[in-house]
Amino acid sequence: MSTDLERILEVHRGWYEANVGLVADRMLRYFPEGNGYHQFNLNGHTYHGVLDKHRLWVNAAKIGLSITAIKDTVGPDVQVFGDVALLTAEGIADVLAPGQQDAVPTPFRTTEFFRLDDGKGAPDWRIWHMHVSVQDPQMPKHGTE
Repeated sequence: MSTDLERILEVHRGWYEANVGLVADRMLRYFPEGNGYHQFNLNGHTYHGVLDKHRLWVNAAKIGLSITAIKDTVGPDVQVFGDVALLTAEGIADVLAPGQQDAVPTPFRTTEFFRLDDGKGAPDWRIWHMHVSVQDPQMPKHGTE
């Protein structure tokens, strides 16, 4: 049987793998059923419930947007507090926009909040909240440098 840390990392990696090609149906298993999921997305929008996010992926694929690769570059760092956990990481996603020939490397930061609850009360680690933001490598770390 896997430990909580191993299972959380499996969910994180599986979520990343589902991003490649924006496989909307495949990503559902990493989030709680129902409307409990909440995300502040890299695109600037907020998503309430996994089906809201599913619609985003379906529509993005329809217009030709895709992710061709995604990986962590720093972390992930995971802290487990009983039946909740926090994962932070920095990564890079290769984003292919409609009409482009080549994907554009897009650095990002992610915070993922996990609960040991599948959305129906069964003990299964799922991502309940996520906040993703653009990482700006040109912004000075301490503001005035």
